[in-house]
Amino acid sequence: MSDFDSLPSLAAAVEAGAAKWATRGDVSTLCAAFNKACTSHPTLHRTLATLAAAYLPLMPRLRDVKHCTLPLWACAKAGYWAGDGLAVALLQRLGRGGGELMRQANSQSHAHVWWSLSTAPAEVLEAANAEELLSCSADSLLRMSTEDIEPQACSNVLLACARRRHCPGPLLCHLTACLAAQPAAGCQELANGLYSLGELCEDCGHAPRPQDLQRLAAEVVGRLPGGPGGAGSCWQQEGGGGGFIPQHLSNMLLGCSKLGYADPALLRPLSDAAGQAARRMEEQHLANSLHSLGVLGCVGPAYAPAVERLAAEVQQRLQRQPDAFKPQNLSNILYALALLQPERGHRWSAVVDLLAAECKRREFAGFTAQGLSNSAWALEMLGYGSDQGWFTAAVAAAVRPGITRTFKCQDFSNLWHTLALVRHCPVAAFLEGTIAASEVLRTQANSQACANLLWSLATLGAPYDGRLVRLVDVLVKRLWELLPEGGQVNGQDLANSLWALAVMGPRALFRYRRVVARMLRKVARRWDEAEKAIGGDSGAGRFHTLDLIQLWQVQQELEHADGCSELAGILAASGGGTLLSAMWNTVKDWEQADNATSALQRQVVRTLGRLQQAEGVPLVASVSEEQQVEGLVGRVDVVVELAGGRRVAVEVDGPTHFLANGSHTSARNGSTQLRDRCLVRAFGAGNVASVPYWEWRELGGDTGRQEEYLLRLLRLSPDGP
Repeated sequence: MSDFDSLPSLAAAVEAGAAKWATRGDVSTLCAAFNKACTSHPTLHRTLATLAAAYLPLMPRLRDVKHCTLPLWACAKAGYWAGDGLAVALLQRLGRGGGELMRQANSQSHAHVWWSLSTAPAEVLEAANAEELLSCSADSLLRMSTEDIEPQACSNVLLACARRRHCPGPLLCHLTACLAAQPAAGCQELANGLYSLGELCEDCGHAPRPQDLQRLAAEVVGRLPGGPGGAGSCWQQEGGGGGFIPQHLSNMLLGCSKLGYADPALLRPLSDAAGQAARRMEEQHLANSLHSLGVLGCVGPAYAPAVERLAAEVQQRLQRQPDAFKPQNLSNILYALALLQPERGHRWSAVVDLLAAECKRREFAGFTAQGLSNSAWALEMLGYGSDQGWFTAAVAAAVRPGITRTFKCQDFSNLWHTLALVRHCPVAAFLEGTIAASEVLRTQANSQACANLLWSLATLGAPYDGRLVRLVDVLVKRLWELLPEGGQVNGQDLANSLWALAVMGPRALFRYRRVVARMLRKVARRWDEAEKAIGGDSGAGRFHTLDLIQLWQVQQELEHADGCSELAGILAASGGGTLLSAMWNTVKDWEQADNATSALQRQVVRTLGRLQQAEGVPLVASVSEEQQVEGLVGRVDVVVELAGGRRVAVEVDGPTHFLANGSHTSARNGSTQLRDRCLVRAFGAGNVASVPYWEWRELGGDTGRQEEYLLRLLRLSPDGP
C-alpha cells in the first residue's frame, strides 16, 4: 500500500482490490489499507465501508490479535462506527472464548483496544460487552513486566481510562510504575501519563503511589531544559525532535494541579519551561498553565518570571485578537490571577482590565455557571469590585433561560458570596432561580455553601419574609442534617450561619431555635474540647477573630429575642464563662484597633459643635465622639445630649453601610441593620439617627443648610423632622 499516499489513489486501490484481497484471504493487505485510511475525511469513510464489507466475511478465520486491533484502531481514529457492524464484530471476536485472542496480545494491541473503546459510542460498548473485554485485557497487562509494556502503551491506556473515567486501581498503579521505570519513555508518553493521572484523580479519586509519582516527575525533570536530557527540548514543535511541545507543558501543569502535586523539584523547572514557551502556546494552553499555577499556589519569587511571561502573553493576545479566547479561557485566567495575587491590589491591572472589559463586552455569553461565579469572585479579589457593571452583567448572564438550572450548590454559594462582598443586590430572577434549586440545595449543599448563602442573604439586607423564608428554611434544614456528622460544619460556618440568622432578626432566631441551639452547643463543645486538649483559655484556637465577634453579636440578639432566653445561656456557660470572656475581649481589641474617623464624620461633628455653641437657648448640651455602648460591636460615631436630657446616637454612614447598585443604593446592609437594632435597645426608639453620605453631600458644604439638616435629624427644628 506504500504506493498510494494520496486520498484518491488509496480510495481507488481499495475499490479495485478489496474484494480480491478478501478472496485470497490477504488479511495483511487489508489491515495495511485500514491503517492508511484512519483519518476522518468523508471520502475515507466510504473507503472504510468498502474495506469493512470485504473484511467482515474473514472474521471467523482471524487468528492473529493484531488483525483485529489494527482495523479497530483505524475505525476509532477515523470516527467510523457505521451500521455495517465491523467495530462490534471485531470486539466480539477479541472477546470470544474468554478473551483467548487478547491473552496473546502485546502491549500495543492492548493499548489499541483501550484507546478505541475510549472513543466508542455507547451502543457499540453495550453490543460488544466492552467491560468484560477490558477486564480480560487488564488481567493480561497486570501479568506483563515493565520490559513487556511499551511506554506508549502505558500512556495510551492511562489516557483511555481518563477519557472513560474508568478506574481499575491495580492496573493504573502498574502502568504508572512501568511508565516511570522506562528510560526509553518519550516526552509525549510522560506528558500524557502525568495529565491522565491528574484527570483520574479529579474524576475518579485515584491516587497514584507517591513513589511512582516521584519517579515519573524525575523523568519529566530530566527532559526539561537544564535537565540531563532536556537541553532546549521544550522548544520542539508538534512532531519534531521528540521533545516537550508547549501543549505537553500545559497538560503536565494541569495534571499536577488536579493531583495536588506541588513538589518544587518538578514545578519550578516545569513552570519555567511553560513561561519560556508562552509565545508558542495556544490560548487554551496559556489559560490552563496559569490556572494550574494558581491552584497550586505558585506565588513565590521562584515562579514570578514564568507567571509574568504567561500573563504578558495573554495581555498581548487580548490586545490583538480577543476573540481567540474562549469563555472558559477568560474565566480560568481571571481566577488564576486572583489566586496568584499575594495581596489585594492592581499588580495585574493591565491584563485584568482587558479580561474584565472582554467579559463585559461579551456580556458573559457562553460562560458556564462555574465560570460566572469564578470570574465574579476573581474580579472582587483583584480589587475591581467598585464597578458594579461587571456584576450586573454576570447576574444577567446567570438568569438567561436555562442557565440557572445548570448551577451547582457551590456555584450559587460562590456567586451570592461575591455579590454580598461587593454589596450588589441581584435581580429578583436570580433569587427565584436559587429558590427553584431548593431541592438540590437541601440534598447536596455542604456546610460552607449553606453558611455562605445565609451570610450573603443577611449581608445584602434581604427582608426575612415571603420567598426568602422558603429558601432559608431549606438551608437551615440542610445544616440541621449536617451538624451531627463529625467535623463537616467548621467554626467559621457555624459563626456565619448564626450571625446570618441574628441579622434576619428575632423572628428568624425563634423560628429556627432548635437548629440554633444545636449550632450553639456545637460551638460550645468545640471550645471546651480545645481548652481540655491544651489546658487553659486556648479555645480561641478553634475560632478566628471575626468568628468570635460574630458570636458576640449573636449572643446580644439572643438575650433580647423573645423565646430565646435559654439559648443565650449556652455560650455563656461554656468553659465556665471563658468563651463569653474571649468573645468580649476580642470585641474590645477590635474596637481599640479601629480608631479611624472619616472626613465626613469630622464635618458632622464640627457642625454639631457649632449648634452646641449657638447663641440663645442652647439646644445641644454636649457632643461626644466614638462612644462605647454596651452590647455594640464598635463605637457610636457621635452621641449628642440635648438640652432636655435626651441622648441621641448619630451614625455617619458612608457607602459601605449601603448596597452599591441601581435603586438599592439607599438600602442598608445587614451589618448596619444589626447595629441599629443594638443602638435602639441602648438609646430607645426614636433616639437613633443616621446621616447617609449622599444626603450630607447634597448640602454642598453650606454651613447653614448643614445646621438645619442636623436640627431636623435631631427633631429640634421648628419646621419638624
